[in-house]
Amino acid sequence: MTSIQEQDKRKGGRPPAGRVRKLSKSVTVKFSKPSYEALRLRARKANRKLAEYIRESALNGEVVSGHNAETIAIAKNLIGMANNLNQLTKLSHQRGFHETHVYVVDLLRRLKAILGEYRQASPKSKPCGIGRKEDAT
Repeated sequence: MTSIQEQDKRKGGRPPAGRVRKLSKSVTVKFSKPSYEALRLRARKANRKLAEYIRESALNGEVVSGHNAETIAIAKNLIGMANNLNQLTKLSHQRGFHETHVYVVDLLRRLKAILGEYRQASPKSKPCGIGRKEDAT
């Protein structure tokens, strides 16, 4: 081998003609049992090995854009209010519901306002159970 070929080999350059480069990166991905079974079924239907199916899906699939900043802000508000509601529920069990009633009603009013904003922002996709007439808070 010439010194240029040796340098290319040390630097990770092209392998000499006639040799195939081995795969050098492996990735471990963990799936839940239902997801794993669904992937296995899809791979079997596509007549592919599971690794081939996942690789082709990842490389040939389309990436769907995530949520916008407004939706993320609304979700964070809802999570924060849910945590507050949980804390108030624990407090009401300790001290009695009448002492925390005002806080709970205010929290529910704010939750209703945020859900109203969410409905206006995305009228196409309503979460299940929102907008029913029996939800009179």
